Amino acid sequence: MTRLASKIIGGMFGLDARFQPAPAPPPFIEPGSLLLANARSGIRVLIEQLKPARVWMPSYLCAAMLDGAGDAPVHFYAVGADLSVPDLNGIAERDLVIIVDYFGFPAPVSLIQHAKSRGAWVLEDACQALLTGGVGRLSDFVLFSPRKFVGTPDGGILTSHSDFKLDQLRLEDPPASWALKAFEAVVLRREFDLYGGDRRWFTVFQELERECPVGRFRMSDVSQMLLLHTFDYAAIAQARRENYARLAGRLGGIALFPSVPPHVAPLGFPVRVEARDRVREALFAACIYPPVHWPISDIVPDRFTDSRRLSREILTLPCDQRYTPEDMDRMAAIVLETLASER
Repeated sequence: MTRLASKIIGGMFGLDARFQPAPAPPPFIEPGSLLLANARSGIRVLIEQLKPARVWMPSYLCAAMLDGAGDAPVHFYAVGADLSVPDLNGIAERDLVIIVDYFGFPAPVSLIQHAKSRGAWVLEDACQALLTGGVGRLSDFVLFSPRKFVGTPDGGILTSHSDFKLDQLRLEDPPASWALKAFEAVVLRREFDLYGGDRRWFTVFQELERECPVGRFRMSDVSQMLLLHTFDYAAIAQARRENYARLAGRLGGIALFPSVPPHVAPLGFPVRVEARDRVREALFAACIYPPVHWPISDIVPDRFTDSRRLSREILTLPCDQRYTPEDMDRMAAIVLETLASER
């Protein structure tokens, strides 16, 4: 069989089965890190242990964060359409404040300092910032999601930087049917990228998300082995920065972050466009599948108008290490042509 001449851009990562020695250990796993089946389980475990009076979450967020919160009392704080946080009023001692490093760009240090000055615990959600330098250093806890950056079947990593340690918690295996399906999904995606065929990997991925277990579930041995021994994280971060910069050269005027600093490894290239759905349709037609981070109309109250507006206009263009500068140029050209036709 031969490799396809064409490819799709976007979607989950396929299994990385090269098993080559990694040049350096993963920067996001520390002594005492809790290796979980997924990131939302990190939120659940932390809430169960801390028993905070209230859990504060941003008004612009992934629904999986609420799955992690379970029955805990969740309060939202406002996030602007430019991802700024105007204030964190109302936070009190023994609250848990979750602050997100959106798209790989670190949250302002002042937010973390303010929350901690009020006596609250801070969980830095770095699920979109796996390889960004410096994230989590000032926070009490930090949470990562490797699957957003590399080809592992599962995984979430929760680390404590406080006196409250987590590494003594006993974890159990996730449901076998879910674990097998997680492995099936990454294998199917890998085979699709190599040889083509149907896109059953996407159906399996959707089932995985719907069936995702939340709790004290451990990361699979396969994912641990891959994370510890396979990936060249410095090369991955650099490739993402270079692809981001390539897109910024063409699309910086509509980007939420017009440039990428040298310490940031971006998740993707987020843009804001009023004609979002038209742009997305044009990209779909070219086998490019940019995700929407995130649909929030059903989970965030109406009063958070800026966050809801951002959710209607945002689109995240893929710029990860799987793609070439030519892929970035083709994607940018489609976006620009579609926007020009809307004028």
